[in-house]
Amino acid sequence: MVRMPLRIWTCNVVLSAIALASGQDLMRELDAPVNPRSGIPCPDPVRFSLLRPDPPGRPTTVALGMMLYDISALNDVDQTMTADVMIVLRWKDARLADPLRAEGSADCAVPERLLWMPTLEADNLRSRQQFYEAHFLVNATGVVTLARRMLIQVSYPLDFRDFPFDRHTWRFTVWPAVSRADEIVFHATPRLTNRNEHFSIQGWSVGRPEPSAAIDNRAGRFGSYARFDVSTEVRRDWVYFAWKLGVPLTLIVLMGYTVYFIPSTAVPQQVAMGMTSMLTLIAYMLALGNSLPKITYLTRADKFFIGSALLVFLGLLKAVLTTMWVQRENKRAIQASERLGRWLYPAGMLANMMNAFIR
Repeated sequence: MVRMPLRIWTCNVVLSAIALASGQDLMRELDAPVNPRSGIPCPDPVRFSLLRPDPPGRPTTVALGMMLYDISALNDVDQTMTADVMIVLRWKDARLADPLRAEGSADCAVPERLLWMPTLEADNLRSRQQFYEAHFLVNATGVVTLARRMLIQVSYPLDFRDFPFDRHTWRFTVWPAVSRADEIVFHATPRLTNRNEHFSIQGWSVGRPEPSAAIDNRAGRFGSYARFDVSTEVRRDWVYFAWKLGVPLTLIVLMGYTVYFIPSTAVPQQVAMGMTSMLTLIAYMLALGNSLPKITYLTRADKFFIGSALLVFLGLLKAVLTTMWVQRENKRAIQASERLGRWLYPAGMLANMMNAFIR
């Protein structure tokens, strides 16, 4: 009674160790460099099969990577990113093994509808355009490498509350189109995930793509599915907006500050300066409207605009009140408003900047 459980336990331990070692060997094969060579024989089509290379009950491991060649556009209004990418898939199909390939990989025609290949679909994919024919490479042990280079447009919800100091994490997610996690699992391959040093996009800094793989549930689907994510941090270059948005707006607010230094004997000039500052501010806000994100919440830039508009309006209100005080010969009110305004207006500008950009 004691020996049977011990033997079963020993067998289970041995089988688990063998499975672990086999899995580690497979990961090393999928992570190994691709070595294309000409003159190497491609697999005989007789070996092709539409069935999965692994038996039922054992999922096929598919290694995934993404090379980010270029990001040409990041649209704030549509919240989309246009990128030139190469998607690389690797899996092992022992039916295609051939020791004659030695250390190289044969570059073959893609056996569409003849050989089992993982069918994938991406989240939030707006459009795609394939540049070149896909590369289908097979090495001596049957490790298949399928690479497709495409121009894609992906949508992703962004949070612009920190604009123009905002940074975002773009996530490109891929799922199996049909197969659940008991048939396909993903393996993230950092070797196959990288980026070019320079992109054509202007006004953004792009980080390095980080791959990850997991098992997760899908909305509207039954069961668990493998998922592959590539996350890339994009950070807006705020210096451009500081010069184009911050400096002119600050000058307009300072123009409204001159109301407190025009003598009370020149009330029409005070009113004219206040109205000019207010109208200039409104016109500038309308002119910049097309270049700012179309969202339903306030950003840091919006808070700065609103605070600046309040300061300029208070200067205009002071000029209108001065007109009334001059008619009533209320010199005390005129002097008090000028004295307080000369100190409180700069304090209001500083508070507005701190509230918008520092807090």
